[in-house]
Amino acid sequence: MTQIAAFSCEYSFDELSIRLCDRWETGLLLYGRAELTSAGADYEDEFYVSAIRLDGGARLARPNAQSAASNFESELFRRIAAVIEDDRTHPGRHAAELFADELEQFREADCDQAYKIGRERVLETSA
Repeated sequence: MTQIAAFSCEYSFDELSIRLCDRWETGLLLYGRAELTSAGADYEDEFYVSAIRLDGGARLARPNAQSAASNFESELFRRIAAVIEDDRTHPGRHAAELFADELEQFREADCDQAYKIGRERVLETSA
């Protein structure tokens, strides 16, 4: 099957708890949306969290080598993404199911579009 270059979809989360001090912290519940992006050709059907927007409006970008490794926003992003990307957690399983469903629908629509374009080309050349 051909690889989709940069498919992404949005996953909404509510009452997400993160690990703090080696335990799941339920006193800090997070609400927002995460962008799930395809992990690439070598990891077909897998995703990573590329961005997070909390319901209050804060946008957390995926940390990279240039960003400050110890700032609060980077650490918060890493902890939220760790829960969503882990299929052993309830939110992680839910995100994986959502991503698989959305990717399948995208592929079906993409195949339909490619078929229609090919058919139009055939009709144009025969006209």
